[in-house]
Amino acid sequence: DRAAKVFRQAIDTKVAPRFNADFYYYLAAALEFAEHTDEAIDAARQAATLKKDSPRYVARYPWVLYHGKRYEQADREYRELLAALDKDHGQPDARETAREARLVLSNIALKLGDMPQAEEWLEQVLDEFPEDIGAMNDLGYLWCDQGKHLQRSLRMVQQAVAAEPDNAAYRDSLGWAHFRLGEYDLAVQELEGAAERLKETPDGVIMDHLGDAYTAAGRKQDAAQAYERAIELFTAEDDQENIAKTKAKMERKRP
Repeated sequence: DRAAKVFRQAIDTKVAPRFNADFYYYLAAALEFAEHTDEAIDAARQAATLKKDSPRYVARYPWVLYHGKRYEQADREYRELLAALDKDHGQPDARETAREARLVLSNIALKLGDMPQAEEWLEQVLDEFPEDIGAMNDLGYLWCDQGKHLQRSLRMVQQAVAAEPDNAAYRDSLGWAHFRLGEYDLAVQELEGAAERLKETPDGVIMDHLGDAYTAAGRKQDAAQAYERAIELFTAEDDQENIAKTKAKMERKRP
């Protein structure tokens, strides 16, 4: 709220009108992070109106919708943005914004339960940006999580980890690929590495994956502790779906 107040004052006092598009752009983010989505939408629209020729500024509006969990509307707005951006292949800013839009659209598709579309958006990113490590990791993870293209997905997430060895999300993907391939000791090694890298900000999904890997490796006590930690983290985020899934696994593992 403090950041939003600063940007609002800059706009209201007309301290530098030529920078109003910038003020609205950053105001939209500040408002959205403060969970004032409707006000953030208004600010994002103002930014887009004042800087119509900037793909990045126009993209702020659908981003606010996505961050505000208005997934259906965000999907429509991002698709409309992409239709315009894909007519402009000569502008690096347009291509980068299109890349980011497709990555977000993949996440939106997952939220809406459309796995094939989530994969398609990532494949489109890799068609244009074949070295995009983020898309490579995300697609590799989606494939291995479904038991699809396991060797190929392993190579993709290995490449992501090689590029960013300290990225916990990429380590998690690599651990999960090893798990799906039945390589449980390697899975434990990578998932422990992922958890260690997020010691200060632990992640419930990684702890749940680690519980699965410990179980498969015959380390029942370690598995129980990992599952319990996962439930704590899911509870803190009120993630009822994952709480139920992890609890069900713990019940099945009990003698």
